[in-house]
Amino acid sequence: MPDRRINIVAGSAYSIVGGIQAVNRMVVRELAASNLLRRAFFLWDDAATATADGLAAQTRKQVNFYAIRRKSFAYDLLRQTLRYPGDLWLCTHVNYASLGYLTSWCRRRRVGVMLHAAELDGAFTLPKRFGLRRVGHVYVVSEFTKKKAVRLGVRPERVTVIYNAVDDPCPDYTPRAARNGNQTVLFVGRMDERYKGQMELLDAMVLLRQRLPDLRLMFIGGGSTLGEWKDEAKRRNLSDVVGFRGRISEAELFRAYEEAMLFAMPSHNEGFGLVYAEAMAHGLPCIGSDRDAASEVIVHGETGYCVPAGNSTALADAISTLVKSPELRARFGQAGRQRFAANFTAGCYHERLIAAMTGWRDSLG
Repeated sequence: MPDRRINIVAGSAYSIVGGIQAVNRMVVRELAASNLLRRAFFLWDDAATATADGLAAQTRKQVNFYAIRRKSFAYDLLRQTLRYPGDLWLCTHVNYASLGYLTSWCRRRRVGVMLHAAELDGAFTLPKRFGLRRVGHVYVVSEFTKKKAVRLGVRPERVTVIYNAVDDPCPDYTPRAARNGNQTVLFVGRMDERYKGQMELLDAMVLLRQRLPDLRLMFIGGGSTLGEWKDEAKRRNLSDVVGFRGRISEAELFRAYEEAMLFAMPSHNEGFGLVYAEAMAHGLPCIGSDRDAASEVIVHGETGYCVPAGNSTALADAISTLVKSPELRARFGQAGRQRFAANFTAGCYHERLIAAMTGWRDSLG
């Protein structure tokens, strides 16, 4: 068998915070660990702002950063495809699918694309549609995302689901007692993404204010619309019970998970929801919606609740039920931790990713 490895074409991983970037970092790491990675090319990343692990990967000559230098990006891709004509090309966003098709010299079996859901919404341009239909392999993070891809014309047999995962933030985890004193509902996510359920959470707090006077809601996450969400809280007279911390350090985020009573992000367009896995790793019961991939991570009635999307009353009732029942929170939290350990750790992801990638490589002979 020829020395056939995988080259990655992507936007960013090491200079920008976000769920897709976190997945990109893990893909690079796990492919490199299995000697399947040839090189990864990140158009948007800048070495001046890259994380330490990104700079380490650059030093090992596993990644290239271009800081939007498109000519250098295109030149290096061309040089790579000429030097390794038998390699595979994995695009980590639909925006690069057409480019991947070209770098594989239009050999569709040698190009794949990873999809995360949100990028498949709205006006789907002709180049995106062309690229998505020309790639030989489509890898998605959930069944929810697969359905979106199929609606855009991708044949179901070309799609492989590879569920996301996170590094275990609590490797020494022990079952936690249900906290009764700190009645905090935690939300973690980008605040400029309006589909993540921020409005429903604020409306639910209005409904719960009389029932649960000690309840607090904490939003963690930055974004250009953070000020607008603070204004929304003020309009509802919730400033004293709703907090906004913006972007915080990993250590501060760890403490926020540990101190919270439950996690809630009733998004209606989540491709996977890494934060659900993070919360379950900390032993927190989770609340998502029934419209997106949350139900593929959260088991309704076992590790949390998936409430009707856009329904603040149902959301308020779910929060109230968990706040009032320490036994239920403890049971859901422990079941969530077990589900995380069995399905959403880095080790689990390694097995899923490497099985998919080696299957792709071996299918070419």
